Amino acid sequence: MSELFLDNIYLILLVPLWIFLIVMGGRFFSVYVNKGIIYSLTILSSLLGALICTGALCKLPADNILNVDFPFLKINDFAINAGLHIDRMSLIFALVLFLIAFAVQIFSISYMKNEKKNYRFYAFINLFSFAMAGLFFSPNLYQLYFFWELIGIVSYLLIGFEYFKKEKSIASKKVLIMNRIGDTALISAIITCSYFMYNYAPNKTFTTLSFVDMNMITTLMYAYTSTPLFWIICALFIIGAAIKSAQFPFYTWLQDAMEAKLPVSSLLHSATLVAAGLYLMMRVLPLMTFEPIILKGLMSIGLLTSLVCSISACAQTNPKKVLAYSTSANFGLMYFALGILNIKAMFALFIAHAFIKSLLFITLPDEEKKWNYVSFVIFLVTGLSLSGILFSGLLAKEMLATNLGVYGTVVISIISFLTAFYIMRLALFLYDKNGIEKAKLGKFELISYILLLVFNILFYVYLHFTAKYQVAEPFWASITAWVLVYILYVKNAFWKVPIIYPLAYNGFYLDNFYTNVCVYAYDKITYLASLIDTKILANYKPVLNTIKFGVKISNFVEKNIMNALIDFITKTFKKLSIYDLKAQSGNVQTYNAYAFVIITIILTCLILSYTAIISFVSGGV
Repeated sequence: MSELFLDNIYLILLVPLWIFLIVMGGRFFSVYVNKGIIYSLTILSSLLGALICTGALCKLPADNILNVDFPFLKINDFAINAGLHIDRMSLIFALVLFLIAFAVQIFSISYMKNEKKNYRFYAFINLFSFAMAGLFFSPNLYQLYFFWELIGIVSYLLIGFEYFKKEKSIASKKVLIMNRIGDTALISAIITCSYFMYNYAPNKTFTTLSFVDMNMITTLMYAYTSTPLFWIICALFIIGAAIKSAQFPFYTWLQDAMEAKLPVSSLLHSATLVAAGLYLMMRVLPLMTFEPIILKGLMSIGLLTSLVCSISACAQTNPKKVLAYSTSANFGLMYFALGILNIKAMFALFIAHAFIKSLLFITLPDEEKKWNYVSFVIFLVTGLSLSGILFSGLLAKEMLATNLGVYGTVVISIISFLTAFYIMRLALFLYDKNGIEKAKLGKFELISYILLLVFNILFYVYLHFTAKYQVAEPFWASITAWVLVYILYVKNAFWKVPIIYPLAYNGFYLDNFYTNVCVYAYDKITYLASLIDTKILANYKPVLNTIKFGVKISNFVEKNIMNALIDFITKTFKKLSIYDLKAQSGNVQTYNAYAFVIITIILTCLILSYTAIISFVSGGV
C-alpha cells in the first residue's frame, strides 16, 4: 500500500492526455460526447492527480528521489532520456496545479455552460494539465523544454479560445510571440550546457542535463567555462524564466493574457503558466549559487518587478489588469526569495498566492453584471489574505520578511502597502461600478469558492505549526493601506499624481515601447532585407549568372542522367518480362531443364569460389 501512489504516478500524465484525446477524437469523428461525461472526466482527472500527489508526498522521504527514465533518442554516444523525476519539489508544484485545476474546473461548469463548443475548452484544459504535469516531472532539461513549448502552445489556444474576436486573437498572438523570445533563450542555454558536457565531462550521460546530476553538472560547467560565458549561460536561463513568469521588463504579455475567459485567467495566473519559470529557476538554482552577483541580479529583478507592477496596479481600473499586475508583483517576491536563498518563504509565497489569486479571479463580477453579495465578501476576505493581513498570505509574507535587515524590511513593507492599497481600491471601485445584489449563488460557483478558501485556511494552519515567523512591519503597512483607502473612498479624495499616474496607468510605457518601437524597427529591418533581395541581389549579374548556371546543370542532370537512367531501367525490365513470358511454356520437361542449368551454374560458382579461396590461402602461407 505504501508504494501504491509512487508506482502509479504516471497516471497524473496519462489520464488528462487520455481525456483530451477522447474529447477531441470524438468531435473529430463526429461522435457525440455527453457534456456531463466531459465534465466528470475532467474533474475526476484533477482529483486523481491531487490524491496521487498527496499520497506520494506522504510516502516519499524528504531527501529521496525517484527517477525512472528510458532512452528516447540516441545519436552515436549522445542519448536523450525520457521519463519521470519525482521528488518533493515536483510533487508540491503538481499538487498545487491539480488542486487549483480541480476548483477552477468545477467553477467552469457554471461559467461555461452557455458557451458554444465548450468541449474544446475542456479538451484544452486537460491538455494543459498534461503539459504542466509533464514539465514538473521531467527528468532532464530536454524533456522540460518539450513540455515548456507545449505549455506555450496550449496557453495560446486557451487565451485565444474566442479567436473570432479580434482583440482576443491579437492578445493571444502577442503572448505567443513574447514567450518565443524566452523559449529561444532557454534552448540556447540548454544546448550550450549540453555542448560543454559532451566535450569535457568525464561521463557522457551528463550531456542530457539530468536533474539527478544537476549539482555535478553545475560544478563542471563552472570549471570548464570562462566567467563571462558562465554569466551568459545563467543570464539565458534567467531570461527564459523571467519571460515565462512575467518579470521586468517582460511582464507586459500577462496583461494581454487577461483577454482570456475568467477560468483560464484563474488557472494561468495562479499556479500554472507563470509557475513554469519559477520551477525552471528552482531546477537550475545550483548554477546560480556559484556567483553571488547572479543571485543579486535575480533578487534585483524580483524587487524591481514587485515595485513597478504594484505601482502600475494602483492606477488601473480594469479588474483583470489589476490582478495581472498583482501576479507579476507577487512572483517578483518569489524571485526575490530565491535570490536571498530563502526557499521556504518562496514555497510559502507560491502556494499561498496560488490559492488566493485563483479565488480572486473567479469571484470577479462580469463586466455588466452586479456583484453577488457572497462573492463580494469572499473577494474582500481573499484580498485581506493577499495583502498579508489574513490566513496564509499573512504568514508567507512574514516568513519572507524575517532577518532581512532594515532596508529589506522597508522595501517589503512598501510592497505590502501597495498590495493592500490596490486590492482594496479595486474592491471599492467595482462596488461603485457594478453594485451588489443578494442573488442566489450557483452551486458549482459556491463549491469552488469554498474549496479554494478552505485550501487557503488549511495552508495557514500548516504554516502556523511548522514555520518560524513573527507579525512585523509588512502586516502593519498593509493595515495602514486598507484604512487609508477606505478614508480616501469615503471622502472621495482619490487624486492623480501628475507624473506618477500616467506612468503607472500605462505600465511605464513598456508595452508601447514593444508595440511601437520594436515593431517599427522590425518592419524596417524586414523592408531592408526585402530591398536587398529584390533590388540588389535579383539584379546583380554574377548572382544571376550563378543561379542560371545552377539551373542549367540541374536541367542537364535531370534530362540526360536521371531520365535516361529511368528509361534504361524501364526498357530492361520490359525485355526481361518478355523473356520470362516466353519461358513460361507449361512443359514440365522444360522447367526441369531450367532447374538443372541454374543448379549447375550455382555449383560451378561455388567450386570456383572455393578454389580461389584455397589458392589465396596457400599462396599466403
